[in-house]
Amino acid sequence: MSTSLVSVGDVQQQPSASYGAAKKTILRVGNGGAGATGLLQVLATEFLSTNAPSTSANGAVIDWVCNHSRNTQLALLQGAIDVALTYERDMEAVAAAEGWSATVGCVFHDHFVFVGPAADPANIRSASSIGDAFQRIHRCRALFHSRQDGSATMVKENSIWKSCGIQLPAENLDSEGEWYKTSLSTPEDALKNATAAGAYLLTDRSTLLRQTWLQTIPSNVTVFFEPTRADDILMNSCYALRSTAPNLQYRQGTDDFLAYLLSEAGQSTIASYGVKETGLSLFSPASDGFATTFLRGGRPQGGRWMFSSKL
Repeated sequence: MSTSLVSVGDVQQQPSASYGAAKKTILRVGNGGAGATGLLQVLATEFLSTNAPSTSANGAVIDWVCNHSRNTQLALLQGAIDVALTYERDMEAVAAAEGWSATVGCVFHDHFVFVGPAADPANIRSASSIGDAFQRIHRCRALFHSRQDGSATMVKENSIWKSCGIQLPAENLDSEGEWYKTSLSTPEDALKNATAAGAYLLTDRSTLLRQTWLQTIPSNVTVFFEPTRADDILMNSCYALRSTAPNLQYRQGTDDFLAYLLSEAGQSTIASYGVKETGLSLFSPASDGFATTFLRGGRPQGGRWMFSSKL
């Protein structure tokens, strides 16, 4: 079946990781961030220990196929995965209209966050909105790192620049020198590189807290903007999709895993992931609408996200 969706980069079809005993794959899940931050492994492990089909409970495996959101959809179309966890509502609607993808519903919420050095050379703290923040960065040519890799983060960042009416410099250069630097880095590497360079960056809550947990980023990075309501433009909610022509070999595993993700047990695991390690949940369950624990003004310290009174 053809599609109007266009890949950005290669569509990966082989597993990046497999969870469970290495005997029989019952399901292939496509996603980027939930796999990279460890949530998918926790969900898969819990599912396999308590909910796997009886015929496959001994030796069942769930494969994770890593792609950014758009390419995850295309992996679903190509039959490389059975469940797609994606972040772009408009592209999901296109796939549904073309007839090859069915949207199951919201599974969890991630959140775009705008981070930068606490020294704040562009005076972002006094900005009235994320658009105002981007305009300030452009005016003073403050160092800004950008992931131009086809990800949902790239799409969101580009939409903000466009809404501000700002033409980005060609080939990362403007008349005053370099300030806007692009890369194809993974979310975690983009964050580590930006914080090491003292640059501003649009990233996501789960990546920021996961790297806080792993203590890979310095304590002089802080959050300036994040979602404060369910319809905020910085929301990054994840929806589950399935094929309308499923592979029968994986259909039972697909049905059972999707039911688990939306169950009380699955949503509870999502809500608690990272709390013990960082003090805050990396994601929010579907029913919450958005994270009601905020990051703005805090900093990483000793593996936890801390605020000034505790630093």
